[in-house]
Amino acid sequence: MDITGRLAIIQHEIARAENEKLQQEQMLGLFWEHPPALDPEVVGNMMQLTRGRIRGLEDRIRALLAEQKELIVRAATF
Repeated sequence: MDITGRLAIIQHEIARAENEKLQQEQMLGLFWEHPPALDPEVVGNMMQLTRGRIRGLEDRIRALLAEQKELIVRAATF
């Protein structure tokens, strides 16, 4: 795949990861507002899973941005 094509894909993947991260953050906010009738242990476990997903998405976004930067530099030097 050429650099231009990969840069377009990276931009799409970043947008998708950012949207998913926003959804996970919104879900995490809902857990804070859970009704008291819910089992606190279950809610805590779900919050931990959600935080883990958010961290994974943040890592993915950082990796994509680094790849994007590397490709731009490579394209500029040719």
